[in-house]
Amino acid sequence: MYLLSLLVRWAILALAVVLAAWATPDVTFEGGALSALWVAVLIALATVLVGPLVRVLPTPSAFLLTAVLTLAVNGLAVWLVSAFTDALEIDGFLAAAGFVLMLSIFAMVLTAAAVRLLPDERSDEHPDEEAGRR
Repeated sequence: MYLLSLLVRWAILALAVVLAAWATPDVTFEGGALSALWVAVLIALATVLVGPLVRVLPTPSAFLLTAVLTLAVNGLAVWLVSAFTDALEIDGFLAAAGFVLMLSIFAMVLTAAAVRLLPDERSDEHPDEEAGRR
């Protein structure tokens, strides 16, 4: 089940990349499904690599400042990702920050929809426990 969950998340991120590029000015996505999946992998890797950097930075007490700092670091990471692929073109740092914001929104909405549409993983693991709770 873990592999299926990973593949669904990957597909959701790929779809979110295409939608965020469409909705963000100065961001262009060219290519098909494989290009979207490749860009999703690059963004996921950049996010994994940037995560420790965000944790090392001093954390301000203000929530808004922390959010802006995280958006800026993720925007920089995605802007650098666009340099490694021809499928995603981002014209500037502000466009990258807007793209990251739109990407987060689309990924959150698509994930919420997928959770509602896909069967619950827990019900497959222990059917006896599910019957016992009723």
